[in-house]
Amino acid sequence: MIPVLLLATLVADTLRLGSGVHPGPLVLERRTVLLAEPGAVLRGAGTGTVLEIRAAGSVVRGLTIERSGRDPDRYDAGVLVAADSVLLDNLVIRDVLFGVYVKQSRGSVLRGLDIAGPRGLPESKRGDGITFYAARGVLAERNRISSMRDGMYFSYSDSLTVRDNRVTQVRFGLHYMFSHNNRFERNVFSDNAAGAVIMFSRGLVVSDNVFAWNAGARSYGLVLQQATDPTVTGNLLVGNGIGVFFDNVIRGTFTDNLVAGNWLGLQLFSNSESNRITGNAIFANTFAATGGGDSAAYRLCVSGRGNYWGAGDGYDLAGDGVLDRPHAASSPLAELALTREGLRLWLNSPAAKTLAWAERTFPVFSVNGATDACPLAAPPQPVMLTRLPPAPVSDSGNRAGQSAAAGITLLFGLAFFVSQRKRRP
Repeated sequence: MIPVLLLATLVADTLRLGSGVHPGPLVLERRTVLLAEPGAVLRGAGTGTVLEIRAAGSVVRGLTIERSGRDPDRYDAGVLVAADSVLLDNLVIRDVLFGVYVKQSRGSVLRGLDIAGPRGLPESKRGDGITFYAARGVLAERNRISSMRDGMYFSYSDSLTVRDNRVTQVRFGLHYMFSHNNRFERNVFSDNAAGAVIMFSRGLVVSDNVFAWNAGARSYGLVLQQATDPTVTGNLLVGNGIGVFFDNVIRGTFTDNLVAGNWLGLQLFSNSESNRITGNAIFANTFAATGGGDSAAYRLCVSGRGNYWGAGDGYDLAGDGVLDRPHAASSPLAELALTREGLRLWLNSPAAKTLAWAERTFPVFSVNGATDACPLAAPPQPVMLTRLPPAPVSDSGNRAGQSAAAGITLLFGLAFFVSQRKRRP
């Protein structure tokens, strides 16, 4: 068989790979369209990157790529994209350190990639599924990533669109640093340590995503930290340790999201400014919220529209869609549990629930918590509800990271949610 690198020099414009294993590595240094027949595999030697694309406008379609090196300092990967306007389409990437490394590329498209790292490796020995470094205007859509360190990692990369991807069994589904004006739409992040961690960035739009079943006592659906002007709308945050974490968030908009079945729905730190949290359904969580009492940091009622906090929270005697009394969202028991994790098992007991009811009725503890002055009588209707994946099942048959109590409350909460939708004209 002729080595693939020699084939690339013989055919300048189009390279067709037949079924079978072709030895790598392969470097595309002039514009090439690489088309693979079913069963075509480009296999590296276990060192370095398997496929390097250094020519603008190149296309790679239908290929299986495997066996990169393991040097994290050199970013050994299945594919390196180091040129503009590159298309990667329907690739399978296996047995690699990093899946795809996108370096200083503009206008490239990553579509239909299936990336999975070697199973059984510790997190410290894995690379990321897709890494974006100093990239601009890149589209990543309909990709599937699992068993990597982070699903997608962004560094100094602006104006990217990430949509319709599925990321499972990684540390952070999406890890985002110093990148601005990006859009994340209709993605599903499940069964990770955290769905998405967004830090030191501005102008993000996070819409119609699912952050679900990210397991562990300190797991998160969505982390917003040092974020400016983020817009988070229409998302599902279900079955996480903490649904949404706000830390030093400036002028954020959090609307029309469903936050349900988490241990804690919202964690709101007082170092934030001018955030609007309205029109959301926040219910069936063990605790709805902590913090958020500073109205300069968080506004839960804007233009007469607050949030839905669950059934049995009051009456709408005026029939205007707003309940007749404010809702105190924060709980002193949740504040205690955040600092004393040994209390968490006890907090599901009937005695703890009775104490929580008594505290809402006759407040004793001084808690500067979030209060919704105009709570909604009915929940919003996020379109992503039908895309909620089932909770993962561990080897022992138990729902990973979820207590029985959380599962039961979520079941009843979603049943009520659906019944509300059916009653609407």
